[in-house]
Amino acid sequence: MKKNNNFLIIILGLMTVILAGLISLKIITTRQDEWSVRDEPRQEKTKDKGPVITKVYFVGDMMLARGVESSVNKNFGGDFSELFKNVPELKEADILFGNLEGPISNNGNNVGSIYSFRHKLLILPALKEAGFDVLSFANNHVGDWNVKAFNDTLIHLKDYNILFTGAGENKSLAETPAIIEKNGIRFGFIGFSDVGPNWMEATEEKSGILLASDPNYASIISKAKEDCDFLFVSIHFGEEYKKTHNKRQENLAHTAIDNGADMVIGHHPHVIQDIQEYKGKTIIYSLGNFIFDQYFSEDTMKGLVFEIVFEDKDIATTKQKEVILNRSYQPKGIFEKDGENKFIARNNCPKPSRQFIDMSSYNVGKTNPLLELNYVPNNLIPLDTTISNEGLCLKENIKDAFVQMRNDALKENIFIKITSAFRSYQTQELLFSEKEKTSSNPDLYLAKPGRSEHQLGTAIDISGSSINYERASLRFENTVEDIWLENNAYKYGFIQSYPKEKQEITGYAYEPWHYRYIGVENAKYIKEHNITIIEFLGSINKN
Repeated sequence: MKKNNNFLIIILGLMTVILAGLISLKIITTRQDEWSVRDEPRQEKTKDKGPVITKVYFVGDMMLARGVESSVNKNFGGDFSELFKNVPELKEADILFGNLEGPISNNGNNVGSIYSFRHKLLILPALKEAGFDVLSFANNHVGDWNVKAFNDTLIHLKDYNILFTGAGENKSLAETPAIIEKNGIRFGFIGFSDVGPNWMEATEEKSGILLASDPNYASIISKAKEDCDFLFVSIHFGEEYKKTHNKRQENLAHTAIDNGADMVIGHHPHVIQDIQEYKGKTIIYSLGNFIFDQYFSEDTMKGLVFEIVFEDKDIATTKQKEVILNRSYQPKGIFEKDGENKFIARNNCPKPSRQFIDMSSYNVGKTNPLLELNYVPNNLIPLDTTISNEGLCLKENIKDAFVQMRNDALKENIFIKITSAFRSYQTQELLFSEKEKTSSNPDLYLAKPGRSEHQLGTAIDISGSSINYERASLRFENTVEDIWLENNAYKYGFIQSYPKEKQEITGYAYEPWHYRYIGVENAKYIKEHNITIIEFLGSINKN
């Protein structure tokens, strides 16, 4: 019996040892697995993943009532989400922004305008599903169905977790920027309307919108910038159906950037307007229509999708794409924009085929052709669209002088732009042949090829915002820009080449827009002695 007990003890002991070993093995294995899992992220962090990418997209005016609503009912069985069926790329954006034209409500009363809009609540899930994160609700249609519908809209957007900007239950809330944080960047959005309705202006006692006419416009923007890393300012401004921005728009956009805006986004004209850069910041004056029922023109049936790609906290690329509407007011898709995609015009300026002598100070004119007709200056550089029309070139030092002049003019609210600069012999030849078809005396108004100051790369045509930057127009005479240039251009080295009542000397009709860079000291001499460039250069050559 004792032997049996001893045998049992031995068996139990062996089992205990084996069991302990298995448990120990399990514990070790489990711990090794746990450490392995914990170590993997650590190893991943040591890898170079490259910059973090964040995409922010902007679209234009959206109005899903009136004709659009009728089309949805007729063509899509009342399903508003079908409007966005052909633009799934919008969902690729980390942040999608648009402008909502009119309230979303079943309540309120029409204020009496024939252009009053009120959206059905059915658009809310469609907007959310399309990917919209934030909407501007500061525009001229927010009060179309009175305050009740306006207030309903704020509630409904909150219910769907869609942020809004430019509007609020009171002024303090309206002035608070909508903030979206993505990939460690705090993006801020704040909106204003410059086209009313003024009676819908927010106060501390009532809901409403922010107006760009607010005397505190600048400080509202600077305060909003304090809450974010990158501030977008949306402004509903400009003239409907005008393709070029006006002076008021430029003033508001520049003021926004001067006070902290990192980019200005414009709506309201219903057509695409020009894009400008100011102090290194982008101004999109109008994105045009995204969804609207303005079928009466090709320009109102399309708009821009402006795409911004951030790498970490810096803008890496921007791209303009086009959205085109079909007859059902549904976007056909998002398309690559024809021509240059960048908001700053980049072009290849002609380079001389060989080394020419510098003719910057050559006295070229009607009776004095260039020494070499195919002359091309050595250091032409492309001009960007902040100072000129697209595709223009100029000698670098002349460009720098113009930029200084333009910047000083801006300080006095004078807005000037180059509309023509360097022209090749071939370009001048083409222009002159066209002039011959319309004028009995073409070389009174345009230099023949080989006799134009433009071929030197030192002459420019200038226009101003007061005539919407019209090119080579006598309407420029006596504008504020023309008067400012007459009094100041010489200080920067520019002199009017073909002044009034000097046709017998210059050989050309009066052109208030045409200036040539001749150097600051030379320009001062010409101005003081009331002579022409031709007379001045002629006297130098004689000496």
